[in-house]
Amino acid sequence: MSSPDDVATEPLSREPETTPGGFRDRFLAWSESEVFKGSLSLGPILLLLTLCYTIPVLLLLIYSVFSGDAFETALSLEHFRRFADLSAVLSLSWGDLPYIRLLTRSLGIAVVVTVLSLTISYPITYYLGQVAPERWKVTLVLLVIIPFWTSYLIRTYAWIPILSGNGFINSALTAVGLPALPLLNSYWGTIIGLVYVFVPFTILPLYASMDGLDRSLIEAARDLGASRWRVFREVIFPLTLPGALAGGIFVFIKCAAAYVTPALLGGTSGRMYAQVIATQFRTAFNWNFGAALSVILVAVILASLWIAKRYGADLKKSRGLGGGGL
Repeated sequence: MSSPDDVATEPLSREPETTPGGFRDRFLAWSESEVFKGSLSLGPILLLLTLCYTIPVLLLLIYSVFSGDAFETALSLEHFRRFADLSAVLSLSWGDLPYIRLLTRSLGIAVVVTVLSLTISYPITYYLGQVAPERWKVTLVLLVIIPFWTSYLIRTYAWIPILSGNGFINSALTAVGLPALPLLNSYWGTIIGLVYVFVPFTILPLYASMDGLDRSLIEAARDLGASRWRVFREVIFPLTLPGALAGGIFVFIKCAAAYVTPALLGGTSGRMYAQVIATQFRTAFNWNFGAALSVILVAVILASLWIAKRYGADLKKSRGLGGGGL
């Protein structure tokens, strides 16, 4: 027989036990965390990136390593060997490496366009950020953005009559007694068209850096006797380097893979690497080789980004550690 004390304590012993840290408690705690909230917000973006970028790149990788139809033929690296014949590379027979020469040429054009775009953008952004009155800044920036309201294709077509033999530029040259220049369907036609298209992409990030530049630093450098070039080299350029790198890298990537502008303005002389890729897909119907060329272009651009990142980091370090006053 149980004692009264046992009876009094029996209901207490039969109460359901709670399990701290159970699945329900852990789920509720995780649902209130920043990780869960961030996952919900990033979900649609990750889905979009997966559908529009990850899957197409994976398909390119798959097609590039098959000799024919994907999953129906044997794995092969023949398309990459076709791009770069090892014997021709070792013997430096550049005539037998047309795709490497074309890729090198496209990267060279991308570098030239990037440098020209930054060269044009610096005086424009300096005026916008340091000289222009505040009431005019929004209007002037709007003028830079206005070209984006017009189709990229239409803007490129507009350069055909300008660069043609009887166009505005050559008519102006012949009017003053100078010879006409072969601008359309040439190397320079491609560069002019790409610079026109991509200059706004360097102006906008560079303007953000230039607008935040402390003008007293420029005035102090001038008071200490620095020339305009030295002020730019040791004050303006280092402090606006993040914006220049952001715009320059973007323009370089877009130019390296440019297709429309070289096709319309460059002709055979201004032919670029992306046109060969398009030919493999649309004309030759050799999707495997076209995919291999695309994978190589992606790899080269990623390597260029890595080099630019390392170079940019070194520039920042040298800015902090570099010696020499004004």
